[in-house]
Amino acid sequence: MHPQLDGYRSDFAALEDKVNALVADAAPATLRARPDPEKWSAVQCIDHLNTAGWLLLQSVERAIERSQSKGPYGTPPFRYGIVSRWFVRVLEPSSGWTFDAPSLFEPEAPNTLYPDEAVEEFVALQNQFAACIGDAEGLDLRRIRLSSPAIPLLRISLGAWFEATLAHERRHLAQARRTLNTVQAA
Repeated sequence: MHPQLDGYRSDFAALEDKVNALVADAAPATLRARPDPEKWSAVQCIDHLNTAGWLLLQSVERAIERSQSKGPYGTPPFRYGIVSRWFVRVLEPSSGWTFDAPSLFEPEAPNTLYPDEAVEEFVALQNQFAACIGDAEGLDLRRIRLSSPAIPLLRISLGAWFEATLAHERRHLAQARRTLNTVQAA
């Protein structure tokens, strides 16, 4: 597997470790606690990632399946367009940009969430994305484009979706860590 694709796959595996470390010593009530009524709990951050991830994954899997027989085919490394690169950059935890989540991606109420189930679902999602990366080997990840499940006008490259998903997950796992630190310090 090309190093660019293997890097994506490794990054999804690393996020499994990160979420497990995040919840390792936290009680379910702590994971459900909100630091402020307007802010999400740690488990809501994970639930948000699960909702957004599974909705995107459906489109990713369909695009890969269609492209496996018809192409386009290409050889990495892939460099993505300006909109794709911008989108990935603003999703990184360090970007400083803040957004309201599209209503489609809003998490459930914290008292309805089971942290162990949310984490298991997150790990399963990472495994599915890693499988998609393996299935996408040989395809042109720059020329295959998909729309966002929440913002259909936003169409970016398949490879950029992998990068954007990783950035989005890092962003909200960092948010979950800050939330836990705040709740535990109170």
